[in-house]
Amino acid sequence: MSKKQEPGMAWNMQKLNKIFAFLSVAFLVTVVWVFLDDYIRPWKAVQLKGMEIKKQKLAEKIKAEGELINQEKLAQLEMQLEASQKTVDSRKKDIEVAEEELRVVKKDLKNETIVKGIANSQVSALTFQYGVAHAEHASNADSLYKKLHVKKKEFAESSERMKILQAKEKELKRKLRSYEKEVADTQKSIENITGTKELLMQAKSQLDVNPVFVLRNLPFIDFMDPTLKIQQVVLDNITDDRYFRHVPKVDRCMTCHVFIDQEGYEDQENPYKTHPNLDLMVGAKGKHPMKQFGCTTCHGGEGHRVNDFNSAAHMPHSDAQKKEWEEKYNWHEPHKVPIVQFRRGQYEAGCVKCHNNVEYIPEGTVVNEGKRNIRKFGCYACHKIEGWEHNRKPGPSLEKIASKVSKEFFMNWVWSPKSFNKHAKMPQFFNQTNNNSPEFVKKNITEVNAIAEYVFEKSKKYKPFAKYTGGNIERGKKLVRQVGCMGCHGVEDFAPESKKVDAFVGPYLTGTGSKVKNPDWMVSWLLKPSHFQEDTVMPSFRLSNKEANDITAYLMSKKNEKFEELKFEGMDKSVRDELLVEYFSAFDPEEVAKARLAKMSDHERTMELGYRSVGKYGCYSCHSIEGFDGRAPIGPELTKLGSKPLTQFGFGHEKVEHHRDKWIHAHLLNPRRWDNGADKPFKDLLRMPQFYMTEKQASDITVALLGQVSDRVPVTGVKQLDKDEAVVAEGMKVVTKYNCIGCHQIDGDFGDILPLYEDDINQGPPRLVGQGHRVQSDWFNYFLSNVYPIRHFDKDFAGSPIRMPSFNLSNEERNKLVALFQHKSKQKTFENLPAKVEWLPGERRGALKLIESLGCNTCHSGLPGSISEPTAPNLKYAKRRLRPSWIKKWLSNPQAIMEGTLMPSFWEDGESMDTEVFGGDADKQMDALVKYLQEIGEDKFSPNQK
Repeated sequence: MSKKQEPGMAWNMQKLNKIFAFLSVAFLVTVVWVFLDDYIRPWKAVQLKGMEIKKQKLAEKIKAEGELINQEKLAQLEMQLEASQKTVDSRKKDIEVAEEELRVVKKDLKNETIVKGIANSQVSALTFQYGVAHAEHASNADSLYKKLHVKKKEFAESSERMKILQAKEKELKRKLRSYEKEVADTQKSIENITGTKELLMQAKSQLDVNPVFVLRNLPFIDFMDPTLKIQQVVLDNITDDRYFRHVPKVDRCMTCHVFIDQEGYEDQENPYKTHPNLDLMVGAKGKHPMKQFGCTTCHGGEGHRVNDFNSAAHMPHSDAQKKEWEEKYNWHEPHKVPIVQFRRGQYEAGCVKCHNNVEYIPEGTVVNEGKRNIRKFGCYACHKIEGWEHNRKPGPSLEKIASKVSKEFFMNWVWSPKSFNKHAKMPQFFNQTNNNSPEFVKKNITEVNAIAEYVFEKSKKYKPFAKYTGGNIERGKKLVRQVGCMGCHGVEDFAPESKKVDAFVGPYLTGTGSKVKNPDWMVSWLLKPSHFQEDTVMPSFRLSNKEANDITAYLMSKKNEKFEELKFEGMDKSVRDELLVEYFSAFDPEEVAKARLAKMSDHERTMELGYRSVGKYGCYSCHSIEGFDGRAPIGPELTKLGSKPLTQFGFGHEKVEHHRDKWIHAHLLNPRRWDNGADKPFKDLLRMPQFYMTEKQASDITVALLGQVSDRVPVTGVKQLDKDEAVVAEGMKVVTKYNCIGCHQIDGDFGDILPLYEDDINQGPPRLVGQGHRVQSDWFNYFLSNVYPIRHFDKDFAGSPIRMPSFNLSNEERNKLVALFQHKSKQKTFENLPAKVEWLPGERRGALKLIESLGCNTCHSGLPGSISEPTAPNLKYAKRRLRPSWIKKWLSNPQAIMEGTLMPSFWEDGESMDTEVFGGDADKQMDALVKYLQEIGEDKFSPNQK
């Protein structure tokens, strides 16, 4: 059969035509599909709905504005406008004449402007020509001079005509305005009433979906001026790492979150809701305006991707929300996105990368709690975290431990801290899910024995300097409650109060009598903690011998008899040797390892295993132990944990969602879980201990750790501390180290112990409000080294009032604390106090009258006529303690500085309670009192200074 093809053709053209036709149609469909896919974007539907919501809001505002309009007045004005318009109509002929005259004047003025311009140019040209001719003594100089004067005269005449025409123009315009003045004034009055409503209606009309709207958003031409379009901010001061190159961050979240930075949409559902904290975030007047900081800087995720809901890598905060998103948005796991969005409640993790140079981040409630828990559990000790290097070891020194506790207690404590003290911060290493088999338990027991032998062998000798002579248990109990111990310690007998304070710097005081083996040690420790440990943060409360003995009697009476009965199993030397061979054979053959072991004595073997076990479990990270100075932390660095690739997290066989935050949270709750189902030898078992932290503690720490990212934020994007903030940040490191905030509230923040003084906050530690303005720097430095009582307390409230302890501060630390408050209040270092007070006539006499009339001497000591039992500070020492400017500020309104203070306000709202002295002039009265305090003031820092 012959082929149906044209002569000279290799193919059947009919078939080819069909194939090309099909391909052409397919290509056309594909092109249309591509354009439609590009045009019909999900975010456009979001914006359309946003427009409807905005129209509803504007309609509500229009209605509200309409209700505010005085309809009666508006009707009167409209009638007045109508009458005025009739008056104007009656003057129509006059207006037309005036308008014609104005038209002629404007025409003449335009012509005269041209004439004047020509004359001016001619004058300029002739001036130049005459100047040249005169300088060169040319023959035509005189004729040029005459022409110049003629043109100057013409220019002057033209200028005069212009002035006449301009005056006539002004007069005609004034005349026309007077004809229409009544109408203009009435229209202005109407606009004042209805202007806001008209503007709202105009704004609403711009949202109408009309033919113009459709035209602007049609395919192919919507690139010119569409109303539906991607919104974005480009941040030059913050960058993204895109394929090994840092480029300015681009955020387009506001394409869907259309009202995120606008007030009035707080009642809408997402994505149409207003940001919950505009003053702090995204608001134009907030601290982090959207145009400068964007969205994903804090929230994480892919802000430049806005095709649909999944593009930005949203993450659900609960299973219920996950299910909702799957049904509503077809949400799926963003596996290929390296940094997904933070879940709800984790957003403060985004603060860390920019605010990494401070102890606490302002207004960062969750992340600050996470950082507090990192300190509480001592995470920074085993894991390096950049910016945390200044923190002290979280555990007590073990360099003199043998003089404090028995070896039996030590081993039982190391084995199971919470069996002795359920509030213990010391984590549990042993008897965990991955090492509780009989074989591993035997090895762990051997390790604990070896650790105890090593630590006690290395323990330095210590002899207490004080003797316990007996004390009163009840008095000791009251002292512990009242002097301030609970700012750092929880106490067994005050469990509800301890829960309120949630102190963690010191150990929870329970069972102390079963822990401390010698009451002499306890008395010596209470009297002078630095005598036992030089670098301790435990301060001296300047206790008397009687007080120290009473507290010792109380603490030593608290026993844990069940724990005392425990007898720790002895060391199995064969297991010890087996463990040592394992260590030695890590780099040598087993035979060499056994030979090395054989050369060691029994004691050497125990010490070697003890040394290696201390290193294995990282005891030295939290405790000072001889032989481990300068050794690196045992755990992996956490500085960039928030950017660690998900593939580097080992999820093992655990049913934990494969997300960075889920792994961290699960790990904190049970660090050994990843060994479940894994057949590991003893030496390879996971060693991170169990802290038994709560869900909330784990969640807060997770937020703080998620903020530890590798993002390189340019210098322009990081929070740059000014000179005052930098000094404050350094001072806060000292505040945190010594837990000053456990007792003191600083400018409204912290003060953990203050809830114990709800009945009378003035009986608690003083609240440090504007402390740098309040006290003089040199006095403050002296006070930190020479603490003395300043306040007088209500003896009925507390038989032994709270007292400021004496800390073992270095000179550098004292200076940092003083500078902290000075720079926080932006005050100069020293006050220029006058050598002699200069009184105005009658001023001193007025000050004495005020002291009497206002009753200052009924509370304060140091004043004429002061009572024998004062309730307020001695004002003789105010001269070197308080800044004069602060004294006046305090007198003017004490409650404004310190709410709840017992100090009354004698000049409320600037009006004096004594209207006779200085005619009741408040400023003169307060100035006189400040001067008087300067005059009577002792020229020394305290009553104890010689």
